[in-house]
Amino acid sequence: MIPVDTIRAGDVHVSHLSDGALSGPRRSWFTGADPAEWVPVVGVADPDTPFPVNFGGFVITGDGHVTLVDTGWGHRAHDVAGLDGAGEMLDRLAGLGIAPEDVDRIVQTHLHADHCGWLVKDDAYTPTFPNATVYLHEAELAYWTGDEVEKIEANRKMLAAVRPRVEAVRGRLSTFDGEVKLSDAVTILPTPGHTPGHVCVMVSAGGQTVLLAGDLAHHPVHLDHHHWLPVIDYAPEQSVASREYIAQLAAERDAVVLAPHFPIPTRVQVQLAAGGGFHAVVLDRSAS
Repeated sequence: MIPVDTIRAGDVHVSHLSDGALSGPRRSWFTGADPAEWVPVVGVADPDTPFPVNFGGFVITGDGHVTLVDTGWGHRAHDVAGLDGAGEMLDRLAGLGIAPEDVDRIVQTHLHADHCGWLVKDDAYTPTFPNATVYLHEAELAYWTGDEVEKIEANRKMLAAVRPRVEAVRGRLSTFDGEVKLSDAVTILPTPGHTPGHVCVMVSAGGQTVLLAGDLAHHPVHLDHHHWLPVIDYAPEQSVASREYIAQLAAERDAVVLAPHFPIPTRVQVQLAAGGGFHAVVLDRSAS
């Protein structure tokens, strides 16, 4: 895996950044499916065969702004066993000529700990990107600062990491409910289910579209098989509906779909399948 992959939509650049990668089994990503169904589709030998998983986010440039979409593991990446390139997302930005002070917008697709880490520096209280407005769905903020989060064990375990990060950037938060157009090229799309306020980001310029799918798709096959859900999903029925929406949008716009957990480089297009449904096609890295 390489640490950065950049794709263009017109004059806008979207770079997939790694904050660490590992290889491991991901049986929990296919809840509701018998291994006999998903194992051959994913292309592994058995449900416990390791496959590569990236952690990180994206940076969008070329529309007059520097926009991060998710902020990786952050300084806690070094606590994750086997994570190669742990906590190097800031180095990836530097390699693109971007300093933390240059980032003026951050879109958090959701607040799971592996997506919001670099909101703060190593002290866990000082914002890493001092000039950035942080865009967060109001339902996501309410969930992680309220009592309902206690009902899902995995989310409850993240609270000690997530809440200080939210408090550190609270003065820079911009919350919203519906679709938000950040610029002519960048639009936030509410896609709840994985968490209450999960969002995706659409980048559209020069007749080309890139969809940043957040955790709607941990693996490209999730864009085909919408009912194969991560065990951690907050509202499974909403997740399925959000996946269907993004798959339909991707097919209609002939978009390239990227997601933070896809190994770098992985670019996916979604086609309408014969007889209904969708078919996800993993593109060659040279495709754009």
